[in-house]
Amino acid sequence: MRKGLFIFVSLVLPGAPLTGQESLRPPAATSGLAKGAEVEVRESRAKSPEEKAAELEKVRTSRLPALPVWSPSDYEKVKKGEIVAGQNFFAPVPVDPDAKIEPPVVELPEPVEDLPQPEEDETAISDEHMAEYFREIPGDGSGEPIYLSDPQDLLSQQEFRDRESFLHYHSSESNIDMFVYLFDQRQEFPVGTDIQAVYRDLFTTHGPVALVFYHLGAPDRSQFFLSSDIRAVISQDEQDRALRAAVEEAFEKSDVAYQLDNFLVELSIRLYWIERELKVATATREARRLERENRVISAPVGNEEDNLRLIGRAILLAFCVILAGLSGWGGWVWLQHRRKYRFPEVECGPLLGAPHAAGVGAVISFSNAHLPPSRQRDQVPDYLERM
Repeated sequence: MRKGLFIFVSLVLPGAPLTGQESLRPPAATSGLAKGAEVEVRESRAKSPEEKAAELEKVRTSRLPALPVWSPSDYEKVKKGEIVAGQNFFAPVPVDPDAKIEPPVVELPEPVEDLPQPEEDETAISDEHMAEYFREIPGDGSGEPIYLSDPQDLLSQQEFRDRESFLHYHSSESNIDMFVYLFDQRQEFPVGTDIQAVYRDLFTTHGPVALVFYHLGAPDRSQFFLSSDIRAVISQDEQDRALRAAVEEAFEKSDVAYQLDNFLVELSIRLYWIERELKVATATREARRLERENRVISAPVGNEEDNLRLIGRAILLAFCVILAGLSGWGGWVWLQHRRKYRFPEVECGPLLGAPHAAGVGAVISFSNAHLPPSRQRDQVPDYLERM
């Protein structure tokens, strides 16, 4: 009861020496702390300056921060209650009600004037890209050609690798290499640049090749050109049909990358059939050349007697053939003239009890006994001739 009354008085009455947790301590504990502080101050006073210097040197060499030391003035302030232990940690920060809070000054950067940018023509191809396109046949570090040219990065890296691998596969299976140049949907070529000029500058000595200018997103603007040795065999109509079939297959898809896939696959199939026609035409041309080289007109060899003997045999053979033909024809005519037709005699019964009619009869005769009756239409009764 007395302890509770003491705690209540220490909390309510002003001028209490301690607050917070220190105020809950009993007087004995408080007096003990004061005595401990007084003993420490006395010990610090009793130490000589040399001992203090040695202690400071020991702290400095140990690289540890120096511990705080009670000064006599601080001790007196603690006793009077002017200093409260732990006040800096637990007491709220004092706020001056008359203080004015000024907003921080933020220095803004000076506004940058936007310079007018020249409008870029979406249909034009820059000179740098044109140089990258048509400087030379694109190739990798190992010397292998790159069949898909895309300096403008119109495709992503994965899409580019997929289409390039397909063109490499086509080149490994076919004798006709297919080089594809990618352009944007609306881009136009500079004056003097066309697919035929690019072929003459880069691919004349490459061998059988199919050159394609493909506008990504507009397959119907694509251009297709074959090397001269292929165009000498394949007609222009067949080349146009191959390009038209590839464009129609590309429009089966809506995504531009998949349109390019369908276009390349269909054109690769068409090039396969063109290659087969080239092989057939090459074999036929080679056979004709060998036939012309091996064609030798054989001249008669031997003396004049041998030649006469050969001529005589040929004449004799022709005479025998003619004689055999005439003999066969003569035998056939002779047999036709000797052919006779015999009609059977048919006995009929009496008519009305008499062996023949009433004194009227006729004998039918034919004018030519060697012709069949069916070919003799003019049949005259005998009794009419007598009349």
